[in-house]
Amino acid sequence: MTPTQTYEAKKTALLHQLSTLSNPSFTLKKKSASNLFRYMHRHKRNKKKFYVKNFDKIISIDLENKILDVEGLTSYAEIVQFTLSHGFLPTVTPELKHITIGGAIVGIGIESTCFQHGFVHDGLLLAEVLLPNGKIVTCTPDNEYADLFHALPNSYGTLGYILRAKIKLYPALPIIKMNIEHFTDPELFINAMQNGVLNKTAFFIEGLAFSKKEFYLMTGDFSTTSEPCDDIYQNIFYRLIQHKKNLTLKTEDYIFRYDPDWFWNIPETKVYALFRRFAPKSWRNSGIYKKYIDFKKKCLALFNLTSSINHYEETLIQDWEVPWDKGQELLLYALTHINIFGKPWAIIPIIPLTSPHLYPVKKNTLYFNLGCYSSSKRQSTDTHFYNTQLMDALCFKLEGIKMLYSSTLLSEEQFFKIYNGDYYQKLKHKYDPENKLGNLYHKVALSK
Repeated sequence: MTPTQTYEAKKTALLHQLSTLSNPSFTLKKKSASNLFRYMHRHKRNKKKFYVKNFDKIISIDLENKILDVEGLTSYAEIVQFTLSHGFLPTVTPELKHITIGGAIVGIGIESTCFQHGFVHDGLLLAEVLLPNGKIVTCTPDNEYADLFHALPNSYGTLGYILRAKIKLYPALPIIKMNIEHFTDPELFINAMQNGVLNKTAFFIEGLAFSKKEFYLMTGDFSTTSEPCDDIYQNIFYRLIQHKKNLTLKTEDYIFRYDPDWFWNIPETKVYALFRRFAPKSWRNSGIYKKYIDFKKKCLALFNLTSSINHYEETLIQDWEVPWDKGQELLLYALTHINIFGKPWAIIPIIPLTSPHLYPVKKNTLYFNLGCYSSSKRQSTDTHFYNTQLMDALCFKLEGIKMLYSSTLLSEEQFFKIYNGDYYQKLKHKYDPENKLGNLYHKVALSK
């Protein structure tokens, strides 16, 4: 069978299985680790689930129209390998290999091309969605399911599951040359990044901030050079940029440059230095790390040891977005008030191409995205995840928004005021009146 025929056969089998169940409840189950980061281990509901797990293959590529047809549980590692072999990449590719295309759409996916192409969901052309009633519908920006199409971003599977997606591609070359500029002044750093964005002086633009006196602007373009490439498996990428003015990387290595160390979560110790040097490349990925920390959380919860873990550190894995003119205030506040033990803060400029219903950003408006992916020094022994609350409060005060792949500590009323709760409830009533897929707030929030 062709990939298209195989996909249709899987759909038919899925619908048949669902038809044999009374009041079916289902959830996705992928081969790789989840890239949702909830601060505390959560007990799963006892409700019996029907797992949808084999929709993880590429269907086809349309080279003339630059479109990829792919199943929803396909990882970006597989997508990038396939599309690069044909000279293309998705418009926005998240940095971690085991993120799935469906997950990046119903979540919010970003990368250093966001100033040109918006978010991951801005590259979506069509989605086939499994609804809670067991029906599969095709939604596009302007068909009868357009309301669902525009509500998929930030819905986190609470309206339906993406079984298939058609996404935009752009031409790509096998090598990327990076230029790295060091700044000691935050205003000069941010202005230089803005100038690069507005004038499109490079194809990829991003930044790292280590302190109030150490900023790096990284720009990249495709190249046909034959010079040797830098190795991000023997070297830590975010340390390389502190010592080099230029880097040459294989395109796949650049796209997944933070994956071998899950940004900066693998400790910089002698033991891990040996691991970096001698471990098989297949072990050097964020999926292995994520499975390890998830296993660790479960073990600690099982033996009720979570409260005794390091009283001097707390998790701070979050992304915040504010209007560009508020970015410097957000960045300097983070660098002044929060200690992340010498690890960097990540900055990405974003210009959304659309305004999705459940992630109300303004289209064609420049945003400053600030990301933190590490532990932080605890400022209060009485309040859990105090640093998250500090940063969230400032973000929302600056008329910003934050991604929900990690925990939020808002009240339900505050949450739905920010994330268009009234419209969400209308969609839930239309597409999931029995609440089989759960409530968005309950899925992403962590009670104080």
